Amino acid sequence: MRRRPGYKTRPSVARLVESLGLLRSRDLEAHGAPRSQLNLLCNVGALREVAPGVWARSSAMVTAAAIAVKRVPRGVLCLKSALWVHGLLPESPTEVWMAIGAHARKPRWDQPPLQVVRFSGRAQAEGIEHRLLGGLPITVYGVAKTVADLFKYRNKLGFPIAVRALHDSLLAGLTTTDEVRHFAEICRVRKSVGPYLEVLEARRGQDILRVRQAFLAREAARARLLEAPLLHQLPGHPESESR
Repeated sequence: MRRRPGYKTRPSVARLVESLGLLRSRDLEAHGAPRSQLNLLCNVGALREVAPGVWARSSAMVTAAAIAVKRVPRGVLCLKSALWVHGLLPESPTEVWMAIGAHARKPRWDQPPLQVVRFSGRAQAEGIEHRLLGGLPITVYGVAKTVADLFKYRNKLGFPIAVRALHDSLLAGLTTTDEVRHFAEICRVRKSVGPYLEVLEARRGQDILRVRQAFLAREAARARLLEAPLLHQLPGHPESESR
């Protein structure tokens, strides 16, 4: 049988998923990998479909946040999801919070559940970090940017979560007052953030040890959770419900 030109240089599906972490159909097309290999690896249990059109190694720890980033390549985790990534929220939110551009097409799918907000200009472009979550690549806004965003969305999410994030992130040493002020200026919430910063700066010496210990305890608990083998499936995924 005659083989197609370039077949020797095309990556295998196994190698592709190893390098990308998560795999979509467009990845197969972009790299010229045969879909028949994907079907074979799924049939033998080496890969599994973690969301419609998204595959991962069967042994991989896959979070809803990582899937959302894969399905929305230009999206950035923000607000509650960013808090959780940075260890400032004890549990993953029920919905993935993601920022997209002002004119970007809004994703229309329900797995994982998504809350979309629109950013523009510097508020969209600055403060983005590239990290690994459970070994999978994600894009997320940094701590200081997330705090500023929470104050910007205080009418939707409430003041308490914004104030708590500011308090815990500063006293845990995850950001600085200068960084918070920088992003508060970009997000146009400097007047809202300013009074809380002044109070926290005055109380910093009294609270820093207690908050740091609480943060470390939460991070240790979250690390154990992400490593738990029984949590490889997303809640609501057909395979997880069958276990």
